[in-house]
Amino acid sequence: IKSQQSEVMRVLDGKHIKYELVDISQDNALREEMRAKAGDPKAIPPQIVNGDQYCGDYEGFVEAVEQNILQQFLKLPGPRAQGSPLPLAF
Repeated sequence: IKSQQSEVMRVLDGKHIKYELVDISQDNALREEMRAKAGDPKAIPPQIVNGDQYCGDYEGFVEAVEQNILQQFLKLPGPRAQGSPLPLAF
């Protein structure tokens, strides 16, 4: 999980995309919120969310990077990926 989280942060930092990290490890309410947004009661981090919009899990993130459609995956507006902060549930 840690290596996947680090990869997500590395990619977002490299593309200058602002984000917010949400640490669910110490808070069951945050863990349940992440799972509710993911629509999966057994979802594990990292799960990527933009506001209240669920974007996907790590595998979806990697696929979006490989297909060069990260901006669409992250549900970011406009041609540049410097929109609003993107909360990440970890």
